[in-house]
Amino acid sequence: MTDTIQNTSVLRTNVYSQEIKLVLDEELIADPLVDWKTDFPDGTTLKIPTLSQMTVRDYEEGGAIKIDETNTGDFELTIDKYYEANFAITDKFRDDSFYVSQVEAGFVAELTKAIARQKESDIFNLQSSQTASNANTINGAAHRIVCTGTSQAITLADISSAKFALDKSNVSRVGRKGVFDPAMTQEMLTISNVLAQDVYGANSHLKEGMSGTVALGKFHGFDLFESNLLDNGLAETITGSVTAGIANIMVGEEAFVGAMRTMPTVESFRQHERKRDVHSATIRYGIKLYRPESLVVLLAE
Repeated sequence: MTDTIQNTSVLRTNVYSQEIKLVLDEELIADPLVDWKTDFPDGTTLKIPTLSQMTVRDYEEGGAIKIDETNTGDFELTIDKYYEANFAITDKFRDDSFYVSQVEAGFVAELTKAIARQKESDIFNLQSSQTASNANTINGAAHRIVCTGTSQAITLADISSAKFALDKSNVSRVGRKGVFDPAMTQEMLTISNVLAQDVYGANSHLKEGMSGTVALGKFHGFDLFESNLLDNGLAETITGSVTAGIANIMVGEEAFVGAMRTMPTVESFRQHERKRDVHSATIRYGIKLYRPESLVVLLAE
C-alpha cells in the first residue's frame, strides 16, 4: 500500500533564500583625473585668469623697443550638474516583506553608488568637448584619432600617437593616464609584444588576465586602466571612420577641472502623510575640460 498526502496545501512549494542578489558594481576610477578646486566657496561660476605668451623680437641697438599689450582671458567653470536619487519604503511593505531590512540597507548604499556612477560618466563625457569628426590638431598633432588597427582596433602605435600629441604640447610626462573600454584591453592582450617580458618587463598580471586590478600596465608613459562607462556609439570620420566608436581617453596634467558644491550624502526622513520612510541623496558639482592640449581621444570599435 502506498501512502499519499492528499492535503497539498500544507506543503511549502517555494522556499526563498536568506540572501538578496546584488548587481555587480563598476569600479570607479575617473575621479583622480579631475583637478578638484576647493577655493570656490560660493556662487555658481568660477573664473580662472589665463595669461598669453610673450613675443620675442630682434632688437636693433639704439632703436625704440616694441611694447606688447598684456592679453588675458578667463576660463569659466560653472556648477551645472545637480542630480538626485531617491527611494521610499512604505509601511505596508515594511509590515509584509520578509526582506525589508536587506532591501532598505542595499538601496541606501545604492543611492550614493548611482550618483557616483553618474559623476564618472560625466567625467568621461568631457571627451565631447572636442569637435567631433575633427582631428582637433594642436601644435601640429592630432588630439582626436580613429584607431589604426584592423576594423579600427587599438594598437600600440595609437598610444604612441597620443604620446606625441601631448609631447608637442609640452604636457608634463608625469602622471599621464589612459582609460580603455574592456574591448580595447582585450585587443591589447592579443598584441604579442605587449606580453613579451623582454620588451615590457614583468607583466604577469596581463598573462593572468589582469586578476584583481583594472590597471592594464604602463605603455609609452601612460598608466592604462579600463572602464565600462566610457562614451560609446559614436559615428565619426577623421582619417578613418567608426560607426559605433568608443571614446578611449588619454590625459595629461590638468586636463579636467571640477568643483564640488554638494557632496553626495544620504538624507532619511519620515513622510507621515504618505505612511512611508524616504531616503534621498543629491550631488551638485561642475566639471570642464581645462587644457585641450592635455586630452587625446582614441576612437575604436
